[in-house]
Amino acid sequence: MEERATTEPGYEHGEPRTGLIALFGLGTVAGLVALVLGIQFYFDRVEEQQVYVKQMAPLSDDLLNLRAREDTELHSYQYLDRAAGKVRVPIERGMELLAREAAEGKLKYPAMPTPVAAPAQGAPTTTPQPGGTNAPPAPAPAR
Repeated sequence: MEERATTEPGYEHGEPRTGLIALFGLGTVAGLVALVLGIQFYFDRVEEQQVYVKQMAPLSDDLLNLRAREDTELHSYQYLDRAAGKVRVPIERGMELLAREAAEGKLKYPAMPTPVAAPAQGAPTTTPQPGGTNAPPAPAPAR
């Protein structure tokens, strides 16, 4: 088919190249899918590395020794001062003794909840502020 050369203004009389447009669209979609999958692969790999470094990395011998010593101290009996009669008891036994004393009301310190007094009239009160600051409210501007 022959194209006509026209000098008059108007519209283009030729057909668009639909095959080229479809190929460009498919290429764009394929490129975007590849980009998303590549970013997801990279993110997963970096996340796995960070989990390994922070949680699963081998522990040092010093840390293992410290934890073993702490476990021994928490779960064993030991004289602290034989003359004064001070001993260390395992933590489980200490919790049992404390619970029994609390049930019998023999605690050496007050364990009853203390009532909270209402604020006095006109006293400034503090309310929690975003960011963790508890500043008193600003005074009203003078008129």
